Amino acid sequence: MSKVLVIAGTTDAKTIIERLLEKNHDTAVTVTTRLGAGMLDEFKNLEIYQGKLNKDHITQLIRRLKPACLIDASNPFSAEITRNASNVCKFESLPYLRYERQRIRYEDDPDITIVKNYSEACDVLTNYEGNILLTLGSNKIETFKKIPDYAQRIYLRVLPDWKVLSKCESLGFSPKNIMAIKGPYNEALNIELFKYCKAAVLVTKESGNMGGVVDKISAAKKLGMKIILVDRIEENCSNKFSSIEELIKCVEKMCAEQLNG
Repeated sequence: MSKVLVIAGTTDAKTIIERLLEKNHDTAVTVTTRLGAGMLDEFKNLEIYQGKLNKDHITQLIRRLKPACLIDASNPFSAEITRNASNVCKFESLPYLRYERQRIRYEDDPDITIVKNYSEACDVLTNYEGNILLTLGSNKIETFKKIPDYAQRIYLRVLPDWKVLSKCESLGFSPKNIMAIKGPYNEALNIELFKYCKAAVLVTKESGNMGGVVDKISAAKKLGMKIILVDRIEENCSNKFSSIEELIKCVEKMCAEQLNG
């Protein structure tokens, strides 16, 4: 079977890998953290490459592995990884397939303020009082240091990774305001965590239903919280999928084409 290279960064990626292995595809996976690698422990005969991805790393992997295609299942907000992977595949004449969770539309929801980026979220937050809960991960959280009394008012929900925790503390966020916990979170757990923070405002990302945004927003609404939603940037590419089954069918076709020369 032809080899397939997967850039993993979501829970969906785990399902994609499982389906590829069921089809007996020789599969290699890239993850950025040790935590990400640990999520794949159950899979045998899986090549895992851990570390931050840049153009050079992606190029080296493609040239060494010679896959039939690359599946980009990185986080919808990992725009740099997506651009790098797409550009490298184009240069290397390798088929690039993008898997992205289906969007959930909130434009007509009067309870939600939609912003384009973290900077816009900060601008909106300056008009709000009370505690703020960020469920955005650790990337670019330094943006929120401009919020008055941020160390006392802002609570962070991040992954339980020592590098992440170290970054949060080095930026001056109060250790008592950092919740290191790995999802998934249902609505009931969200409600309890929001109550613990005494949060008046939730800041989250449009990460799709599998990313837990529906349960977060539902919990926040039940508690009467303000909601700020950071929208995702749509990357233009020809081979984009929101169905794993359709993605696998496309992979099967490309692998067959590689084998048949």
